[in-house]
Parts: sequence; structure tokens; C-alpha cells
Amino acid sequence: MLAPRFRTLLEMLETRARLQPETTAFHFEGRETTFSELWRGVCLSAERLRQQGIRRGDRVVIVLPNGPEFFVTFYGVLRAGGIAVPVFPGSGVERLVSLVGLCGVRWLVGASEQPEQVGQRLVLTGCRLLTAGDLASPGFDGPDSDEVVVGDSSVDQTNDAPFPPVLQPDDLAYIQYTSGSTGDPKGVELTHAMVLANLEQLIAGMGITRREVFVSWLPVHHDMGLVLKTMVPFYLAAKLILLPASLTHVRRWLEAIEHHRGTFTAAPDFAYRLCLRRIRDPKAIDLSSLRVALNAAEPVRAQTLVEFESAFGLQQVMVPGYGLAEATVGVSMATPGQPVKVDARGFVSVGRPFPEIELAILRGEERVGAGDVGEIVLRSPANTRGYYRNSKATEKLFWRQFLRTGDLGYLDAEGELFIVGREKNIIIHGGRNVAPREVEEIVDRLLTVRRVAAVGVDRGRVEGEQVFVFAEIRPKDAACEADLQALVIAMVGEIHRELGFRPGRVYLLKPRAVPLTHNGKVRHRELRARYLDGRLRGQGQILFPDY
Repeated sequence: MLAPRFRTLLEMLETRARLQPETTAFHFEGRETTFSELWRGVCLSAERLRQQGIRRGDRVVIVLPNGPEFFVTFYGVLRAGGIAVPVFPGSGVERLVSLVGLCGVRWLVGASEQPEQVGQRLVLTGCRLLTAGDLASPGFDGPDSDEVVVGDSSVDQTNDAPFPPVLQPDDLAYIQYTSGSTGDPKGVELTHAMVLANLEQLIAGMGITRREVFVSWLPVHHDMGLVLKTMVPFYLAAKLILLPASLTHVRRWLEAIEHHRGTFTAAPDFAYRLCLRRIRDPKAIDLSSLRVALNAAEPVRAQTLVEFESAFGLQQVMVPGYGLAEATVGVSMATPGQPVKVDARGFVSVGRPFPEIELAILRGEERVGAGDVGEIVLRSPANTRGYYRNSKATEKLFWRQFLRTGDLGYLDAEGELFIVGREKNIIIHGGRNVAPREVEEIVDRLLTVRRVAAVGVDRGRVEGEQVFVFAEIRPKDAACEADLQALVIAMVGEIHRELGFRPGRVYLLKPRAVPLTHNGKVRHRELRARYLDGRLRGQGQILFPDY
């Protein structure tokens, strides 16, 4: 049985600051931050939050990008006894106001400059807007290190409560809001014990040691970027090279791996595909130090694995994995250094479950055997206990002692997991289950396609649900109607050749017409709704056909 070394996430950082004060916690934008500096900033942030009136159990929304300010705020909230609610730093006013209402937040911490309208709207909700500068500056200016004693406990003169409060493993650490790819966002409750359990699962399952060199651009507000790419290195005191969460220049990510001799990186499949499209001289970048290039957070494409490794001269470095916020993050991963399994339909194995995780496949309410497709359920000490203030959704989340993932897949005879798709996105075409990704991968190979999504549409006719394809194309490829028609014919032909059927419709769209979640996943249900209610056409998003 795995036994976490720490009782809470705060104890993790506190221990590092006490035992390895001068060890670098992370590198960001050319600056190294030691564990002592990080802990000093956390203590200062917590003290200033206490002065603002935060009490044990208060929720604090954090709207900050990658960087030192995020860490001192996130862990400062925990040290003050609060519950962190990290959200996408580019969230619009309406989303922020909605999240504030969903979790009853009294404070929101944003970047140094926030639009005036954000503060105005928050005032109406009773939520106060703070900036990261109000808590601790990026340089952590404040009390000297001997004034912020590791493990200190003073008395709050306002209510005689000890400060900082003593945290327990079962206390909520943070609430992770899901991306909402198949529905409204839900707040996943995660305790210190759950997160620490998953850290041990990730470390053991991935064979991670302190010698690892992590390189990450993943957003720290979201599960994989937060847990795998920052908490794991903090847990082990491994080297962490953190980049801004932007893929505007993917070359910078790869050059950081080369420069720092990175051994472990991670990204969704689309990021690796973006490298293939934008890096014209891949052999000029040396990625030979990589032990693991984890491919997770969205469906893994077999073609991506082969093409990325071929382009950059790698062998068995690209490793598919699977996880979800409701299990903290990590569930399974293929074995590094071993060939990846791909089945006859092109679905990729995401490996066996991590230690202390039990997987099962449900059809209806019964477990099925090897090779049978059904809903993936799992039992793990890292599983959430439910959604915050959402008892209705929480009731639907569990089957016996297992967590229902909403994902479809199967286990092969060796116990390896294959993901087929999201249960709510599966298309029933002529009695056959078609996963959107099967169609999307085929269309996406065409160089003219920027992004593609497939959804099922039932127009009430005898043929039932049909596959509708929506493909964004680049402006330069919309030269004339004949070119657009030829592109549609090519798409239909490729789909028929590989899958044996023709889609009901193919629509060519303007760039950015396909709705996405904040972390880049296609919102299939919203796309279908926009098509059916006429918004795609009414907003001029459809290039072809024009009827």
C-alpha cells in the first residue's frame, strides 16, 4: 500500500523549505525560486489573507497565469485555512461571476491589472477583488526569512483562533472546476489526502525520481499542469522548468527541453500535432534527453505518436496516458520505453492503471469482460467525494464504490485500457457506434483543415442519426466555390474509404467557429446546438455550402 510522505500539501512545501531551503523549487522566465523563497511568499500571502478577513473553509477564486504569483497565492490560501478555486486566467466576466455564485466565494485574486467591469460585477455578488500584488509580490518582498518561522502559529487577535490553522488530511484543499466539454462546469472536491495519494500513484506508476527534469507549459490552474507538472516535482524536489501557458511559439517549449536536458514533458495530442505543423526543421532540435513525452488530456492518435517520434528522431518516448479531474488527475499510462498498442480501429492503449487503482467496464449496471466496450469506472483513494454544492450531479457520479467517468472504453486480456470516446458524444450511425474522433482523425490529415469536429444529428428521417462534419479551414484555402466543393468531396471520399459510410453533411467553417473549452477540447454538444438552432449560419460562420 502506498503511504504518502506528508499529511497535507502545506506540510510538503514546509518540509522542503526546512530541509532543502536553497534547492530551486522552479525556474520561470529566467528566474530561479528556491523552496525557502517560495515558502516565505506563501507565509506572507497567508498573513495578508488573514488580514483581509479570510477564515477557515472560505473559498478563494484564483485567476492567475503560470508563474510565482500563482504558487504563493494558491498555497497561501491553503495556509490561511481557505479552499483554493483555481480557474482559467482568461475567463470572461460572466464565467467568473458564475463560478463565484456556484461556490459562494467572498474573495477573488486576479492579476495586478483587472478590467474595471470585473470589479464592478463582483461587488454586486458580495465578492471582493484582490490582486496578487496585494498578497505577495513576485519577488516575495516582505518579512525576512527568520520572521516567518516554518510551522509558526500565532494568535489572531480578532477571534483568538490559532493562525495558521492546523490542517487535516481530509480537509478540502481545492475545488477543480471541470472544463465542461459535455455539460456545465462542476466543482470537483479534492482533499489533501486525495491529492497526496495521486502524487504517490503518479510517481510509482510513471517511475519518477528526484533526478527527473520536468519541462512544462501546461496551465497551472488545471489538473495535469497543477498536479503532475508542479506538485510532483515539489513532492520530490525534482527540477522544474515552467513556461508561460501559451502555444503561440511551440518551438520555445521544445528548445527549453533541449536547453535544460528535460526528461519529462506532457501535453495534449493537439500540441504535438501543432509541433509537426509549425516546426520546419525538427532534426535541428535535440530532444534526446526525453524519457517521457506524455500524451494525455484528450484522445491520443496513433498517427501523432508515430509522426512525432519520426520527425524528432525519438524511439518509444511518446507515452499515452489517461486521467480526469474526478480522480485528482492520473489514472493510467502506457509503459515508457515499450511499444504502444493500437487496435484494429486505431484506438490507442493508455496502459494499465496506476497502483491502488481498480478499473472496470460497465454496460448498463453490470461489469463486462475483456474486449467488451462500456463505461469506464474506477476505484481509487484519489477519487473525489463529489461535486461542490451539487448533490444531484454527485449522486450520478458513483456506481457502488466506483467513480463513473462518462468515458467509453475496454480492457484487453492483459488489462490495458483503450479509450473509445465520451459516452455523450458517441454517434449511433445505422446501428453502429461511431466515436467522433474516428472521423475527426481522418479529416484532420488534410493540410487545409485547421480544426474538425464530428457530431451526430437526427433529422427525424428514416436513416436516423447521421454523422455531420464541421471543419474549420484557413482563409487562404477559401479562394473560390469550386475549391471548397473539391475539399468537401475529398473529405467525404476519405471517410467512406476508411470507415465505409458517407457523412450526412460536411460544412466548412471560418476559423474559431468550433466552440472549445478553456483547455482546448471541442464542445461537441454546443456545436450541435449551434447548428440546429441556426446560430452557425446566422453568425456567418459557415463558408460552404451556403444553403
